[in-house]
Amino acid sequence: MSPAAEPTPLRRLSHIEHFSSTRHHIGIYRCVTVTCRYQANASSAAQAQLDTAKLYPALATVVAAQPMLRVGILGQDTNKAHFSHLKEVDLRNHVSFKTLACESAEKYEALVAEQQGWHHDQLWPDLETRPPWRLAVLQPRPDINQEIQSVDLVFAFHHSLMDGTSGRRFHELLLAALNDPSQPSCSSPDAPHLLSFPNAPKLPEAQEDVIPFTNSIPYVAKTLWTELGPDMLKPRKIVPWHGKAIDFSIPHKTRVRPVDIPHEVIGSLLKACREHSTTLTGLFHALTLVSYARNLATDEAKSFAASTPINLRPYFGPNADPELKDLLRCLITSFSHEYSAEAVAAIRRLEADLDALIWQNAKRIKTELVERLATLPKDDINGLLKYVGDWFDFWEKKKGKTRSESWEVSNIGVLPRPPPDATWAITRLLFTNGSMVAGPALGVNIASAEKGILTAGISWQDTVVPDELVDSLERDLKAYTQRLHETGKFGA
Repeated sequence: MSPAAEPTPLRRLSHIEHFSSTRHHIGIYRCVTVTCRYQANASSAAQAQLDTAKLYPALATVVAAQPMLRVGILGQDTNKAHFSHLKEVDLRNHVSFKTLACESAEKYEALVAEQQGWHHDQLWPDLETRPPWRLAVLQPRPDINQEIQSVDLVFAFHHSLMDGTSGRRFHELLLAALNDPSQPSCSSPDAPHLLSFPNAPKLPEAQEDVIPFTNSIPYVAKTLWTELGPDMLKPRKIVPWHGKAIDFSIPHKTRVRPVDIPHEVIGSLLKACREHSTTLTGLFHALTLVSYARNLATDEAKSFAASTPINLRPYFGPNADPELKDLLRCLITSFSHEYSAEAVAAIRRLEADLDALIWQNAKRIKTELVERLATLPKDDINGLLKYVGDWFDFWEKKKGKTRSESWEVSNIGVLPRPPPDATWAITRLLFTNGSMVAGPALGVNIASAEKGILTAGISWQDTVVPDELVDSLERDLKAYTQRLHETGKFGA
C-alpha cells in the first residue's frame, strides 16, 4: 500500500451507522442496492456508449462531491468504529462491466434480479482502505438490446454510508454528470481511474447530532422493559407470522423478485389513493396484507406485523450544518404496524368486501404514519440506540428469537426525469434490501422514475420465506393493480 493510501481516522460512526457496521461484520446484513436503467436518447444513441471513457469522469465528479463515497471504516469489529480518510480512490476497484447471456428480454430481466441478489450477498473487502460501494454496468447481448439502447447500473453500498434515499440521489447526481456537456476530465489524465483526495473530507454529522431526539420517561421505561424485562413477568403476546425464526446459520442467499407496474397503471393507483385518503406506501402494505392472509393457512398465520422506514431529513435540528444537509448519508428510522387476528380473519371471509378492506387498511397505515410524523423526533427508537453498549451482544441475543415483523414496505420515491434533449434518462429503478437476517422476513421496496414505471422490488433470504408465498405476492401485486386500472376495483 502506498503512503497516500494509508487511512487516517475521521469521526466515530453514529449509533445507526454502528447498527449496520456490526451487522456487516457478523455477516447478517451486507448492503443496500439501487439499480437504475439508463436509456439513451434515440437521437444520440450512437454516441451514448457507456464505457470507462464516459463513465469515469462523471463518476469522479460525484465521488469528489460526496465524502461518504471516499471513506473506509476502521474497527468494524468493535463498538467504536471510525470512518477513515482515504487519500486515493481507484475506480477500477468499484466499477465493473458485464454482458448478460440471455436469449430474450424476459430472461435479461431475470438475470438483472439475480445479479442484484448476488451483490447483496457479498461482504466488503478491505474496509479500512477501500470505500464500501460498487457500480456494476449490466447490459444484454447486442442482438437483444438493438431496439432500446439501455444499460442497468447496479449501485450497491454499505448501509453505514447511506440509506435508500441517498442511493436514489446517487443516481440523480450521476445522471446529471453524464448529461453535462462541460463534464470535466478526471483528476489524473494519465490514470483516469485514480482519484486523489489529499485533504480530509468534512463528513455529514452523526444522526444523533443533527436530529434532536427527545424521549419521555414513560417511553424509555416501556421500551427498555419490552427489550430487557424477563419474559415470565410479561403478558403473553400473540406472535405474528414471521417466516423462519432468526438463525445466523442459514446460508446468506438473497432472492430478488421485481414487480414492474406500468406508468398508466400508476396513474390510476395514485388517483384512487387520493380519493381514499391514502398513499402508495399504505396501499402496498394493504395489498401485501391481503396476499399474505389469503395465501397462508389460518392455523399458520393468525396475525401479522409490518414496518415502514421513515426518512429523517425533514427533522434537522438547529445544530445541523446547512452545507452538509444534502450530502449522501444515513438518516432513517422505522415505524411498526400491527394487523390483529380479527383484521386478518375479516380478509379471509368468503363474503369479504375486498375493496373496502384494502382501502380501510391502506388508509389506516397512512393515518398511523401521519400521526407518527407529527410527533417525530420525540419518543423514537433511534433516540434509545445510545443505550446499546455492546452491539455484538445485542445481535447475539437475537439468535433463535422470532422476528418482530412479517414484512417491510420501503418507498424511496420518484427519480426526476432530465430535459427531453438529455443524452441519458432513467426509466426504471429496482431498489432492494439484502437478506434481513435479524429483521423482517421480506421486503417490498418501492421506487419509480418520473414518466416511467414503478417497480416493487421483493427481497428475502432464501428458505426463510416459502417461494410459493413470494410467487403469490408477485401475482397478486400485478393482478390487483392492473384490475384497479382496468375496472376501478381490486376484486374480480
